Amino acid sequence: MDQRIWHIGVAVDDLEKGKKEFAEVFGVSWRPTRVRALTLTDAQGADHEVECHVTFSEGGPFAVELWESIPGTPLAAAPGGGVHHIGYWVDDIAQENERLSALGFGPHATVGPRPLLNTGPSGTVVELCDLHSDRPQLRDLFPAGSPYAGPPVLDSDL
Repeated sequence: MDQRIWHIGVAVDDLEKGKKEFAEVFGVSWRPTRVRALTLTDAQGADHEVECHVTFSEGGPFAVELWESIPGTPLAAAPGGGVHHIGYWVDDIAQENERLSALGFGPHATVGPRPLLNTGPSGTVVELCDLHSDRPQLRDLFPAGSPYAGPPVLDSDL
């Protein structure tokens, strides 16, 4: 199990303004924005059909994930703003979910039956990121030794 942090997720009210702010403050540049249609199930069992507009910073090995907040869903901005979650690589999502449960981390959101976000006793939200699921745009952020590690495949490369 790798358990290496590879991104910090931040929900912003306006994605373009958020990208500009992070670029000005931290000097980061951005990968192309993606739109992902998801069905998220929250901790109370309610389903949310969402269209998430999301981007990741370029470079690495650590990334910032920005998306436009979706109020009333697990992808809403964190109370008071700021960091929403910490994402880390997981070799076996089911096993890691069991380990987190034993540590008091309850479900925050799932995609179908797959755990996505868990919340800890102190309110920390973590994202379980599957080492076995290719993300071509983010290949440079996979840990060394992963079959998906390598140069990112950006829209301009397609």
